[in-house]
Amino acid sequence: MRILHIIASLSSGGAEKLLTDLVVKMKKNKVECEVLVLTKHNNFFGEILHENNIPVYYSESPKIYSVQNILFIKKIIASNHFDIVHTHLYSAQLFSVIANMLNYNKSILVTTEHSTNNNRRNKKILRFLDLCMYRKYKKIISITPEVQNNLKKYLKLPSNNFEMIFNGIDLDKYYYAKAWQKEDIIEGSEGEKWIIMVAGMRPAKDQETLIRASNYLPPNYRILFVGSGERKQQVEDYAKKYSSNKITFLGARNDIAELLKTSDLFVLSSHWEGFGLVLVEAAAAGLPVVASDIVGMGKVATAVGGYLFKPKDEQELAKVIEQALEEGPRINAEKLEKFSIENTVKGYLNVYDNLL
Repeated sequence: MRILHIIASLSSGGAEKLLTDLVVKMKKNKVECEVLVLTKHNNFFGEILHENNIPVYYSESPKIYSVQNILFIKKIIASNHFDIVHTHLYSAQLFSVIANMLNYNKSILVTTEHSTNNNRRNKKILRFLDLCMYRKYKKIISITPEVQNNLKKYLKLPSNNFEMIFNGIDLDKYYYAKAWQKEDIIEGSEGEKWIIMVAGMRPAKDQETLIRASNYLPPNYRILFVGSGERKQQVEDYAKKYSSNKITFLGARNDIAELLKTSDLFVLSSHWEGFGLVLVEAAAAGLPVVASDIVGMGKVATAVGGYLFKPKDEQELAKVIEQALEEGPRINAEKLEKFSIENTVKGYLNVYDNLL
């Protein structure tokens, strides 16, 4: 079986990480996987694919939304025999459909829907475009029941077009990660409580609520933000303006498991989130997990023993942080197992087998 995964970039996001973990694990299961990327900019996970000898096709276009990328996809799928072409995120979803039409619809298309919502769904003309696009996919995989239910209501396509498969992680990587010494990362941090948030600097993530919450926390609490993105400078400026507590920006890192093990509590304060894969990573690392009570992610957080707070409410977030630190993690190991990368791969391979 030969699978081509197509995604906009390999930046440090949840969809990008899932794709990376999937293809590496599938290769170990003797499934031939390749990856096509619409831009090499911010190529965070590219090195991991290279280290695991996963072939990657990079577009030469500096822009994701470029007509050149449609022709690039068309060229790659026309000159190779892929059993399945599997897309992730909107630009790849749309451009792959157009490229496949230019190739007389020769490829079997599968896509994964990673979010419960997006701005397109509020515009009627874009709904028509989405409907035309999604109809070209033989199977639409959703990462939570809430993502699937929202998409079904939006598209009104037959139920057999859809499949729900939970995202998964390499649980052992987080179970057995070794903690760093806090002093080795931040000088003078001995005795501090570390509250960590790992997320891209994008509008959906709402780092601002955690920044405001820091004003209601004791002075020995430090907030760590791990991640990069287009809003990084904006978020850093916000922290300088609205917080009097210790806040540190560590940027994009490749030692997430170790940083989680070093920290005392994890927070994900997103406005919207299809899954929140990093919640499972934090729980597997043994941390108390705090998340905004939103569609999709709220149930994932509950499933891994997390604590919930009302979105955008910094005072409630601060109270829940202190409660979670006092009570400790509420992790259910059996429930964590359903979020293993092995289960995710098994679900995807089952979809592929049924289409071939």
